[in-house]
Amino acid sequence: MASLPDFMTDPNAVLNDKDHEWRYNRVPDYKKVNEAFEKEKTVEHEEGSLGWLVSNLVKNWEKEMSYKLRADQIRTINHEKYRFSVNGGEWNSVENMLKIGTYNALIGDTELYKASEADFSESHKLFKRCMRTFSWEVLQVYSGPPVVAFKWRHWGTMVGDLSVKLGNGEKLEAHATNEVVETFGVTVAKVNDKFQIEDLETFYDPAQLMRQLAKNRKDGSSKPEDSNAPKCPFAPK
Repeated sequence: MASLPDFMTDPNAVLNDKDHEWRYNRVPDYKKVNEAFEKEKTVEHEEGSLGWLVSNLVKNWEKEMSYKLRADQIRTINHEKYRFSVNGGEWNSVENMLKIGTYNALIGDTELYKASEADFSESHKLFKRCMRTFSWEVLQVYSGPPVVAFKWRHWGTMVGDLSVKLGNGEKLEAHATNEVVETFGVTVAKVNDKFQIEDLETFYDPAQLMRQLAKNRKDGSSKPEDSNAPKCPFAPK
């Protein structure tokens, strides 16, 4: 393990970067998230296994992309080459992801969520109010470096109400269900010889999570039409 960077062997390695510039002027506290993950995870990866290494890398990537302010201080990526896309859509640069936030970059504009209506802070507050913690785990790894393909699960318990701006004064609002909500996906990551991410492509249904969060809609809430099937980008409109 001596030849591997710390972000591959410790899921909280980047939290030791005390001299870096962090959002809100402090290193984030992941104690509750880590405790929930240990209690609720469905897969146990053996230390040193490919699944364990990939899990550590992605967990550190999430911490840096969510809370660091400067691209040149994000150690889990090659900031000169890094790019990110969802479901074959346009590529996002690291600068754009730091501006709009990971939730907005991952979900985008859908019938049940409008990234264009929420800035970084608003999007993070929305999900933090809904869920006590929002955990993530690697379920299976299909290939190793330099192209790493893996299946994942993202979950949490909905303990707070949902309120999403949909534009034109419309809002999607729902009561807390106190139920576990979850979504699944597949990600393909290209890494360099330092195990830094250069390309990150994620494939999943962004509406899967939002449908669960919107289950108990409040009286007067907007009722946007939501298709369970993903739309083909080449289909005629």
